Amino acid sequence: MHRDIKIDLLEPGPQGAVMVVPRPIQFWDQTWTEFDAGGLSFDETSALNAPQEAFILKGKDAAPSIRYSFEVSPGEGADDQIWLCPKNRLTTAHPDLSALAEELCPTEGATSERLSGLVNRAAEIFDYDHPEQRFNDGHDNVPTLCGTTKGSCVEINTFVLAGALSQGITGQYFMGYWFGPERNTTPDAHCWLGFEEDGAPLFWDIAHHLKWGVSPLAPGLNPAGGRRIAFSAGRGLEFETENGPVTISHFSEPVWVLPDGSSQAPEIRISLEERE
Repeated sequence: MHRDIKIDLLEPGPQGAVMVVPRPIQFWDQTWTEFDAGGLSFDETSALNAPQEAFILKGKDAAPSIRYSFEVSPGEGADDQIWLCPKNRLTTAHPDLSALAEELCPTEGATSERLSGLVNRAAEIFDYDHPEQRFNDGHDNVPTLCGTTKGSCVEINTFVLAGALSQGITGQYFMGYWFGPERNTTPDAHCWLGFEEDGAPLFWDIAHHLKWGVSPLAPGLNPAGGRRIAFSAGRGLEFETENGPVTISHFSEPVWVLPDGSSQAPEIRISLEERE
């Protein structure tokens, strides 16, 4: 099975801007095979703080369509460096969150057992929604929460990952696209978590359990069905471009870097094609 992800930019890039897009990671059930930059010239680069790689495309007057092709199969497993998660304000727990995670995560046992309390706490305190302000905005690290709050996949996974990492659990934040059952388009990106358990990945998509009302809460990909493709690993990825450095909180959608060093998200349309 092959899957093609097409990203249509709905408007040309700003004059003098360059565009940063992911060079997809080697995930457990997919292998990236081809990239079409829509006629734009591009270079390859690596993040300054993680193994994640990217393409840097030069803008032009026309709005390009970018296409990625993947082979979907069990494959040979992920890259050995996939668990290297940058340490920054998006992945580092505040001491209060670390203390909470210490209460909820046993010091011994399988990863799934150690994570159970933290995952269930996240499911209790987050009501699925897309808030205008994230619970960790303005903080130098990831705070804990009292009571309930609104959050999407980004907020939920930020909370759980930072708490887990503070307890020495090996984990990673993955970003890509999810297409619901019977759908071949999606309005935006999606993120989920992976943890290492006895040399194998243990995935959690808590947000989809909450958004779609899927019970019981359990590890695994696609609890609400559908198909997903992974593009990147890590939070707060830093890249150097000819227009200056850019930090990308979570990375699957294109990012314009303007001549003054500022960044801008383009309007895009994302679609999926499947073929044998």
